Order: sequence, then structure tokens, then C-alpha cells
Amino acid sequence: MAPELDKKSPVGIVANLPPSKKEKSKKASEVRTEKNNGIREEGNVLFKSGNYGGAVVKYTECLNSDPQDAVSLTNRAECFLRTRQFPFALKDADAAIAFDPSKSKALYKRALALNGLARYADAVKTLKELVQKEPQDATAKNALAECEMLSQQAFLGDYNMPALLFGRLAMSFRRCADYVGPVAIVTIPEKGRGVVVTKDVKAGELLCVSSPLATAPIQAGVELVLIKQLVNAAARDWRDAAVIQTLPAETDVTKSAEIPAPDLSLFRKHLTKNDDVGVTEPRDQETFARMCGAIVKTSAIRNAQSVGVYPLPSFFNHACAPNACKLLVGNVMFVRAARDLQKGTEVCLKYFDVTNPEPERAIHAKRFGIETCVCRRCLVERVGAGDAKTATDLAAKKATAARELAVKDPANKKPGMDRDGEKAASAAAAIGTCWGFPSISQILTHCLPIQDVNHFSFAITVMDALQVNSPATLIAAMRGKAKASHTEITQALAEWKRTKGKSEAPDSNVLVELANWFDTKCDQLGACWGFPKSRLPVCRLSRVNTRPHYERLTLSFIYRKV
Repeated sequence: MAPELDKKSPVGIVANLPPSKKEKSKKASEVRTEKNNGIREEGNVLFKSGNYGGAVVKYTECLNSDPQDAVSLTNRAECFLRTRQFPFALKDADAAIAFDPSKSKALYKRALALNGLARYADAVKTLKELVQKEPQDATAKNALAECEMLSQQAFLGDYNMPALLFGRLAMSFRRCADYVGPVAIVTIPEKGRGVVVTKDVKAGELLCVSSPLATAPIQAGVELVLIKQLVNAAARDWRDAAVIQTLPAETDVTKSAEIPAPDLSLFRKHLTKNDDVGVTEPRDQETFARMCGAIVKTSAIRNAQSVGVYPLPSFFNHACAPNACKLLVGNVMFVRAARDLQKGTEVCLKYFDVTNPEPERAIHAKRFGIETCVCRRCLVERVGAGDAKTATDLAAKKATAARELAVKDPANKKPGMDRDGEKAASAAAAIGTCWGFPSISQILTHCLPIQDVNHFSFAITVMDALQVNSPATLIAAMRGKAKASHTEITQALAEWKRTKGKSEAPDSNVLVELANWFDTKCDQLGACWGFPKSRLPVCRLSRVNTRPHYERLTLSFIYRKV
């Protein structure tokens, strides 16, 4: 009687084959699948350790043997998302969906890739499909809400600023989308390329929102970091490469004017068509790197703690009385109109601190390739510059003489007196500056000797009698007087603290009277020069000293809106 066969035992010819023969009898697809599973598991280990490049190599090895491996495609797409190579991630996600439409993860990867490419409308469409397939997927619902918000920002410029500034929004790659408002890039005479508004704009209206192509903290070697980031950005996305090649890289106005203005469609990534997906790298990497170096030197925008290359803001020209202002939210730059602008008006930002007087601003401007600033404010402040320089030089000489006399005076050796001669020097500088104007020289010569610092308050009381005939002379007079006020207040405050309140406290009315005098002179000059009342585009932006603790006292009334 034949023995009973075990149900689990192989039957037929296979039962009589040795183990090696049995393995060979397996289908080739099964062998390939087992091998790919092992390689994929190695890729998963590398992915968990953060080695995304190594994981991509393993997943690619799986795909070389089985191009329709949807799991490897989805995993590789995730690696590309982590390294911000969104075009590659989108390509892999689309392939995974084509080979296995049931893969919900592939749909989610596709939506994230579209989000990273700023194709928010397509991302919303993909996520709605995913939510319909997986109604309980909370992650997909959150991603859908995010992409709908980003789409509204990119198309309408509708930003929830309180949430952006004071609350951290849960977003995958972007805190906010880029936006291009009512602006256009045109060629401006004597300036090269610049930005103008395409319609009448109200103060505070949003002009553009731009994410940086490269950004880094201000530190040694920051230029090389920015160049490397620009090269990498061009390698990742062909659209970034196209934008980089249009950025200003030339400080020569004549050469810059010969370069055609780029089309704004380059800066509207959310309008990219479905078939506009690909990655192109510049043919000559060395030449492209040199161009990136020129772009960093010409177009990089310095912020409080960082410096970055921003696509559209790179085309804004400088003005010492800017009509637009910037605000950073994270690394994203918001540019808004600082005052009402008529259609066709050029939009200008400040490249550096513009609270300094014109001679000091001119030095900073040259560092940015601006040989002579031709903004309206600089043109006005240059009027009377010769007289102002003569008065300032005379004030410096008198301040030096007064300081020497005060230091030698035995009476100043006592506590609370002018030991270092600063008070005398400041008072002499204020009066010396006024002496530069013939209309008041005799008044001050007879009424206020520079050595008599006890009569300093007289310099405030005679302000209404001072006559200035140009913006430059007004600024020179204001700087001298404000420095004297600062010295008096600082020393009075120090003495008040030393005596524990027994001495006379500083008189804050000095600053009020100084501000009133300055505003009155501004209005008088504005009327003489044909500017409307309180619209002299100029002196109210001028800093009068460089001491930080002093600026807090005076800048509040010297800095006025233009």
C-alpha cells in the first residue's frame, strides 16, 4: 500500500528534484522581486539614516531591473522631495500612479511635488482626488487646506499677515507663496532696468512677495555660499535657471540698459503649464558660476541678519527717499508701496541706511556701484552743499579750539563740570555751523562767545532768527544744534544721577523746541522751492549724529514720512 503523502509535500517531478533545482524552477519575476525587496530594504535603511542620496541609488537599482516597481518609484520620489528636487519627484510620482493607480502614497507625493513647484492649482486637484479616495486621511486634508491657501496667495495676493508674523503655520515647504502684483520690469533712462507700477497704487498695497533663490547669514565667506546655492538652484529646476540668467549682473548703466527686460511670466511659477516640467543645467558650469558671482555682488539684498538673492526685488533700483518698503517673514520678502503711486511711477527701495546726510550716503552708494545718486532727495540736498561744507569745516575748527580751552580751564576740573571739553566743543560746533550763514554771523558773534558755555541755552532761543537758504545748510545747522543738545542732555543726566536727583534734571523741552525749529525751516524751504507744505522730500530723513543712544532721543522727530 502506497504511503500517505503529506499535503505540504511537493508532488510530481518537483518532489524528486534537489533543493538547488527547485530554486531554479521559480519564475524569473519572483526571483527579481525577492532581489529588489532586499535592495529596497537597504535603501529604506539609508533613508532612515538621512542618507537620501544613497537611498536614491538603491531605489534606482531596483528600477533598473523592474521599471514598473511602483513602491521604489514612490520611495525615490520621497527622497527627491526631501532634497527639494521637485521635478524629479513629480516624474517618479506620476510614473508610480501610472503603474499602480491604487497607490494613495504616490498621489500624496505628487501633490507635494506640485506644491514645491508652486503649481498650487494642480496640487489642489490632486489632493481632492486623494481625499475622495481616502476620506479619513487627515494628512491629506491638511495638505489640501494648505495648497488652497497658497493658491489664494499666489493668484490674489491674499495673505493672513497676523498668522504669518505671530503664529507658525503648519506647511510642508513654504510659509507663503510668491506673488507678483501690479508691477512690470522696464528699461528706465539713465538707470537701466527697473520696476514700475502698472496702475495707480495706494499706500500699503502689496506689490510683490518673493522667496529667495539663495540666502545665508551674514558672515565671512557668505558670497561663496550664495554662489553655490544659485548653482544648485539652477541644477534643480529649469525655471530657476531661467530666472537666474536674467538677474542684474552688471553695474554699468549703459550695458544694463542694453539687456532686454525679462517677461514677468518667469516669476509666476504658479502659472506653469503641465508640460513645462523638466530640469536643464547650464552647458558651461564655470561660466555660469562666474555669472552667479556677478549676480551676488550686484543683486544680493542685505537684511538685518542675512543676505539673499531675491528674483523680482533684485530689479528694484535704489532711492534715498524710497517709495516702497520691504518686510521679511522668515526668509520671504514682502514689498509694499510706502505712499500713493501713480501709474508708470518707478518703485524704489533703499539699499542702505538713508538716515545719513547726502555726503555720507554718497560714500555708501559707491559701494553698490552707484557713482552719483540721482534720486530726488539727493538732488535737493546737494543744493547749497558748498556753503554747508564751509560752515561744517568752520564748526569743526571752533569745536577743536573750544575743547582745548575747556580742558585747560581749572574750573572744569571740579565734579560735574566739562572735564573733557565735549560740552564746549558741541556748543561751539553748533554756533560755528550757524556762523557759516552770513545772515546770522553778526548776531551770534556779539551775543554768544563760543567759550561761554553757560550761555548755551541762548542757541535754542535764537533759532527762529536763524536763516537758512538751502537744504544742505539746513541739515548742517540741524546736525550742529542737535549734537549740542545731545551733549547738554547727556551731561545733565549724568550729573543728575551722580547727585541722586539733587541737581537739575535734563530739560526735555530742548528737543521739542529743536524739532519745532527744524519743521518750521523745512516748511519755509518747501514753500521757497515750490514744494507743498510739509513735503520737502529730504531733510526729515537725515540723521544728525551717529551715537546710538542719542538717536533714540532725536530720531523720533527727525525721521518723518516724505
